[in-house]
Amino acid sequence: MVSLEYFAGFLDGDGYLALARIKRRHRSLEYCVRLCVYNADPRVLAEIQHGWGGFLSAVGQRRPAWKPSYALIWTNAAAVGLLGKVAPHLRVKSEQATALLEFNEHVNTCRRTRDSAGHLLPLTEEALGVRAVFHARLRRLNMKGKSVRSYPPARSSPNQTHVSAAYLAGFIDAEGCLMIPKATGANGRSHYHARISVGNTDRSVLEEIRAQFGGIMTNHPPGKVGWSYAYQLIWTDGMVESLLNAVMPYLLAKRPQATIMLDLVYHKKSTHQGRNGRRFARHPETVAEFRENLRRQMKELNAKGPSAGPSQLFQRPLPPVAR
Repeated sequence: MVSLEYFAGFLDGDGYLALARIKRRHRSLEYCVRLCVYNADPRVLAEIQHGWGGFLSAVGQRRPAWKPSYALIWTNAAAVGLLGKVAPHLRVKSEQATALLEFNEHVNTCRRTRDSAGHLLPLTEEALGVRAVFHARLRRLNMKGKSVRSYPPARSSPNQTHVSAAYLAGFIDAEGCLMIPKATGANGRSHYHARISVGNTDRSVLEEIRAQFGGIMTNHPPGKVGWSYAYQLIWTDGMVESLLNAVMPYLLAKRPQATIMLDLVYHKKSTHQGRNGRRFARHPETVAEFRENLRRQMKELNAKGPSAGPSQLFQRPLPPVAR
């Protein structure tokens, strides 16, 4: 079973906490607590589902050539019960979790009555107004536009400044990217580098990760007018080994990429490069071929499509999860 801290990192990276508004014919609006996490690999969501429940659903493809995406969904009581457990570990989504738990407390104080057929009777205008305020609050917190926070995010745990390796593994699985960039110099020699990055519009969570695990912070202008400013935390070359050794026991989605990247790191450390006068001598062709093969494997794993079907994906077991 994946830990709560891993799940919190995954939820902060690629989760959605909202209050869904449901229209009922000839009846008042109803509001539903909704919690979702997304991934293109259903095995990862199935592993989370094994420990924390939820309904696994296919949500199709964002573009025709991309891999299909999947969602693990919790609603109402199931969502509230899970939020009560994971909220102390959340960072990016902590305010949304607080708002939904407050909404649930409000609902529990409102006594609902039913007609003779068992249907809920319409809410009063006052009750609808309070729920509409909660709905607007969640919509504001989930906006992609410029920051709507006028104060620092609420921290629900006294140990919130400590970022665990399990949390970071979940964050990387949901929001991270592992790459092997190739650069070719003027002399025709190819150089291969290890690069890991995680991005978010909430700089504070990336700063907390950097304080614990290092990395280089970069700024990225919004992709569209009105969107929030984005940030990336990047590890390259000599920085990646210690990071991967820390998170490897907890990784699920990015475990294959991490294995390939460590192969590159260890190969570069174990390959002696002699000198040709004042310059480094050229590596044998076998060295370049080995590293190029690793780069191609990484590129295939990171491709957005095409993809094997769900039945083929489930045939490949996930790595064991650290307990």
